[in-house]
Amino acid sequence: SNANYTLSVTGSTLSITPAALTVTANAISRVYGDADPALSYSVSGLKRGDSATAVLSGALDRAAGENVGTYAISQGSLASNANYTLSVTGSTLSITPAGLTVTANAISRVYGDADPALSYSVAGLKRGDSATAVLSGTLDRAAGENVGTYAISQGSLASNANYTLSVTGSTLSITPAALTVTANAVSRVYGDADPALSYSVSGLKRGDSATAVLSGTLDRAAGENVGTYAISQGSLASNPNYTLSITGSTLRITPAALTVTANAISRVYGDVDPALSYSVSGLKRGDSATAVLTGALDRAAGENIGTYAISQGSLASNANYTLSVTGSTLSITPAA
Repeated sequence: SNANYTLSVTGSTLSITPAALTVTANAISRVYGDADPALSYSVSGLKRGDSATAVLSGALDRAAGENVGTYAISQGSLASNANYTLSVTGSTLSITPAGLTVTANAISRVYGDADPALSYSVAGLKRGDSATAVLSGTLDRAAGENVGTYAISQGSLASNANYTLSVTGSTLSITPAALTVTANAVSRVYGDADPALSYSVSGLKRGDSATAVLSGTLDRAAGENVGTYAISQGSLASNPNYTLSITGSTLRITPAALTVTANAISRVYGDVDPALSYSVSGLKRGDSATAVLTGALDRAAGENIGTYAISQGSLASNANYTLSVTGSTLSITPAA
């Protein structure tokens, strides 16, 4: 004070109170199975050039959990020094589904067999997850049992909430079954009509019948004479559900029975023998005796009065007949 006064001072205090400091947690997200990003925040209220790193210690925290969902971010151990009163505004960590890819495997089977299991490969599993734990349901395939290609699709296959499922389809191929037709050996006599060309069938499936599966007929090599003729596939064919294999056989034409009956003849002693003649039965297909038979009958030697047997001699038929000869007699009677 100036000289007019004697100063007496009674002291007091200045109180510096903490400033308000606000921390606002930042919202963050990450994909299921990935690591958490750093929990960050923004700060408002710093004074006197203070820095957040100098004022704040500790860290934010978030609610426990690793599955897809939203988890609260809270103050955790975050604290300010004594110059501030800390207020924390929380936020959230969002865990979003991871991409999971299922690729159906291409499969095949033979017509009439059971479908193999519809299988697949999986890419994108995380955190040691197994396909059996993550996936439920099954793949499906387009309906159909005939030979062809059928799409394999997602069906009821689904993943749990931690994944977004993407399915790449494939195909089931049904291939023809092996069908074997074995021609039956048949035979007939020369001149008769061919018997029906028949066969046995093995390899039919799904209750199929030969009449429903097969069309057309077997064929045989041309020819009508005695001999063996190959039986082959001809026009016989199966529907597309089968691959047809033919085992051929033979048609055997056997000789027909031909009967020659010698005619009885006579002449007078000293005359010339009449021609040795015969009747024929059993000719077929319009054959004539002259075309079928060669050679001639013969008769026992002798020129005196008596009876002489007439026999086959050199008479023979071609290969289409089996010849049977009934003999007769030449009678030589007394001359006057």
